Amino acid sequence: MTNSGVGSLITSNTTLNLPMIALPGAKQLWNPWEIQCLVLASFSLHVFLFIFAGIRKRRSSRVLRLLLWTAYLLADYLVTFTLGCLTLCLDDTRHQLLLFWTPFLLLHLGGQETIVAFSTEDGLLWKRHLLGSVSHVILSVYIVAKSSWHVVNTKQLLVPMVLMFIAGTIKYAERAWALMTTGVSMTPGSSSSMPDFVLNVESNVIDDAESYFQRLDDLLQQSDSSEDKMDYQGIVGLAGKGFRMCLGFLTDMAPYLMWNKADNDIIDRALGSFRSSRNYSTEFAYKLAEIQLSLIYDFMYTKYGVLHQYHLSLVNSGIVTLGATSAALVLFRKADLDGQFVDEARADVMVSYVLLVGAVTLDLSATFMVISSYWPYLSDGNKRSAAAIMFSLTKLVHPLGRGLWSGQMAQYNLVGECIQEKQANTMLVRALRKAGLVSDVKHIQVSHELKEFLFRKLLDIAATRHVTEYWKWDLSTFRGQWARWKLEATPEGSSIDQSLLQLEGGTVAAVVLMWHLITEMCFYTASTTAAAMAEPDDDKNSSAALLLHRDMSRQLSEYVMYLVGKRGVKNASNGQFEFGKLRRDVRKALAHQRFSADGGRLEQGDVILYGCEGRGFFTSRASAAARELLKITRPAERWEIVATVWTEMLCYLANNCEAAFHIKHLSTGGELVTHVRVLTIILGIPFMREAWQAKAKDDAEYSDFVMF
Repeated sequence: MTNSGVGSLITSNTTLNLPMIALPGAKQLWNPWEIQCLVLASFSLHVFLFIFAGIRKRRSSRVLRLLLWTAYLLADYLVTFTLGCLTLCLDDTRHQLLLFWTPFLLLHLGGQETIVAFSTEDGLLWKRHLLGSVSHVILSVYIVAKSSWHVVNTKQLLVPMVLMFIAGTIKYAERAWALMTTGVSMTPGSSSSMPDFVLNVESNVIDDAESYFQRLDDLLQQSDSSEDKMDYQGIVGLAGKGFRMCLGFLTDMAPYLMWNKADNDIIDRALGSFRSSRNYSTEFAYKLAEIQLSLIYDFMYTKYGVLHQYHLSLVNSGIVTLGATSAALVLFRKADLDGQFVDEARADVMVSYVLLVGAVTLDLSATFMVISSYWPYLSDGNKRSAAAIMFSLTKLVHPLGRGLWSGQMAQYNLVGECIQEKQANTMLVRALRKAGLVSDVKHIQVSHELKEFLFRKLLDIAATRHVTEYWKWDLSTFRGQWARWKLEATPEGSSIDQSLLQLEGGTVAAVVLMWHLITEMCFYTASTTAAAMAEPDDDKNSSAALLLHRDMSRQLSEYVMYLVGKRGVKNASNGQFEFGKLRRDVRKALAHQRFSADGGRLEQGDVILYGCEGRGFFTSRASAAARELLKITRPAERWEIVATVWTEMLCYLANNCEAAFHIKHLSTGGELVTHVRVLTIILGIPFMREAWQAKAKDDAEYSDFVMF
């Protein structure tokens, strides 16, 4: 018994001592390479950020966003940790090159030109970043100063180290300035907030708009008279001219304005050019919106726009940092060839080469990217010949046909979501849905036909602002006015009881939910009714129009549902209650014995047709509206009215959702609703006024512009 106890004790001690034997070995392996690994890891993170950060404005990948977010946060944390480790190695004479690596960490903290902020919150926290910058610089100086007392070979490293400190300080100052500028510009009430920036940097918003719309009209006329492709260089120049104006309206920092009659004529001429243009008018407008949003993305998330707007050329600073890092590389190489680092571990020398060559390569790449971007071309000081040379490089790197955003829009169907929830009969699937790893949202490509429909509808609406008081141009509320106008212009539509269509009243969420159901009911009812299937069409063009407007209606319906239901656009607590109420009605319907008898796959059409019987608050009202719309016997006209409702709703959301939504999603592939917002600016809608306002202004002899 005693021997057994002793044997057990020996076995236990042996088992307990195994980790004690392994840990010292791991420690001996890690300690000599700790700083080297940390420095190289910091460099690798910044290479990753430099290469992939710019992709996020053209892709909506969750994996890419997660990786960029992780790398962005780790980059700062890793440098801070490495500086702390360096303070513990100040007296270690085995690795004298550790001193030389300190300014590289400062260079890494300065970030890359392609990403200065991951989100708008980083700009709002610019004071915290500034405090961190000062503390990092002080700590770096402390490490170098204290290490210099012990390191023997300081003289041959002194000049390269000073050069790297200069490059790192410039990079860090650029980042701090960019964060401060974007943060202050998004803070209303600040002395240097966006209104001051938009209205006072070069001129006021009216002067910017006058020159912008005059140039827009000239460019449209040139494009219409040319049989060649769009004037890419002219579009970029126009986007730069309207940058301040577009930025102000997109961030809700510029007011809607009323112009005098002469100024309105400028917009009228531009709208007339759009309407009469046969060559590339839609492509022209969307490309202009893409470039303007790309410039705003650069302003908010990179170093390009901010420093350019404040006349601090990234090209000049890039040349300085490139010259400093290149000179440091040359001097270090010369010292190595002279045998100054014979006593150093060769691995440390190779790490130094990796850091130096990497810094030079990144600076070269950054300088090339700056030169090939839109910003140098937009500089007012550039001569025409120099600008043409710059733009030839820009066209090579950013060809006209290359999209500057994802070109996708999300699709969300509430009834489909409830069906999937019912069919998710395993705990694993339900847990994945709760965690958001299984999504009810899908993405589709925005078709050319949908872009054309949206733009033409906006263009038609923009040209009707001078009608009588019946036409109230006001996007502050949704009233279904565009659909009413379309109904009155349609022979059968004039007999429709508009009070049943639920076009206004209640919350925005209630109207969206109602018309989401109306759209689904019209789709499935018309698809399953023999009379509807036999509805006569005049020709193939009418059939094509039917399919086009029907598909666009459903796509816009599910996209607006995504904005309101999943992204909370104009969806306050009352809206959340409305969504919950409809979910409860749908789930109650799915619990009916009609859908639970066989346990098979549920068809969405069957659920919608069951809802047409009107057993709930939403379904009964939606069913009445759908039946009223089905009185229009020509399906193409009916679906055009439905598409018009969703177009007006999309324009309403584009002009009333928070600016933070627009700015945030510029870094997640972009949103169609943001492009619609910019299209309204391109068409001059923020400057439009109602007829009675124009008359009052003329009678009272107001000043040049009056705020709404």
